Amino acid sequence: MHLSLALLVLLFSLILSNVINRVFPRLPLPLIQIIFGVGIGFLFKESAFELETELFLAFIIAPLLFREGEESDITSILRNWKLILFLIFPVIFVSTLGIGYLAKAVLPASVPLSACLAIGAALGPTDLVAYSAISKRFSFPKWISYILQGEGLLNDASGLVAFQVAVTALTTGAFSLLGASWNLVISVLGGFLVGLITALLNRLFLTILDNMDAADVTGALLLELVLPISSYFVAEEIHASGIIAVVVAGISLASRFKKITVFDAKLDSVSHTIWGTITFMLNGMVFFLLGTELPTLAAPVLRSTTYDNLWMLLAIVLLTATMFG
Repeated sequence: MHLSLALLVLLFSLILSNVINRVFPRLPLPLIQIIFGVGIGFLFKESAFELETELFLAFIIAPLLFREGEESDITSILRNWKLILFLIFPVIFVSTLGIGYLAKAVLPASVPLSACLAIGAALGPTDLVAYSAISKRFSFPKWISYILQGEGLLNDASGLVAFQVAVTALTTGAFSLLGASWNLVISVLGGFLVGLITALLNRLFLTILDNMDAADVTGALLLELVLPISSYFVAEEIHASGIIAVVVAGISLASRFKKITVFDAKLDSVSHTIWGTITFMLNGMVFFLLGTELPTLAAPVLRSTTYDNLWMLLAIVLLTATMFG
């Protein structure tokens, strides 16, 4: 599918899904968008449309996490830092091992253990994008919301490292606990420093422009929109966590960590509307792309004669129950 056609289809689907959600508010918007994505996948199944993982993370996930960090209640998150830290590290790794070994035992095909552990690492971390979409429909206690927000902002470091270690073991047959631990430390610290530095440079640049009476809302807003993408690519270039860099940059620009000026107030009044539109579009694209991938992923599984589809369904139910547990 040509990129321009794909964007037009996605944009019109976003508009239509929002209308349907307004007319039928009991239907979750993410579910509507996934169904639309499945329809798009079937409609254009002859046309290949591929979005590179790096571009997906940089241009869709990074801005979403940046905005979540910018709007997060840091005080409440820090109040629960012990539980959040516990969820980010031990629980993610326990989930990776538990789901991985269970998948190895119950999947109706011979799958290497390292691949099963990669499944566990991918499913273990709480998805902040999905949580943000679901929380608009369901009411969570405040303290649970703060804990999930804090974990969702930072758990990609442990989850991605666990996933990379499992994939490396699958492709090379080698595994080093010391090497994996060192990679985790470098990834987190490097991402933290990159995010902090890019946010400080952004703030310094705006302060200089403001002192020169050369700052304008349009330029500042564009700079803010570019910040998560540039933070991500700089961090990845030095082999640090781009996701951590984006989150730290967003948190560093939260209103609690900066002195609010008249110019900041003007910028915030405009950026709130602009960011609201952008996050709606990017959230929708996440679920649309998920829907478009489902037919491609499910078709070979359903057609295979190697294993029984009913047993595969039972295995999925069991793994899902284990995740909830």
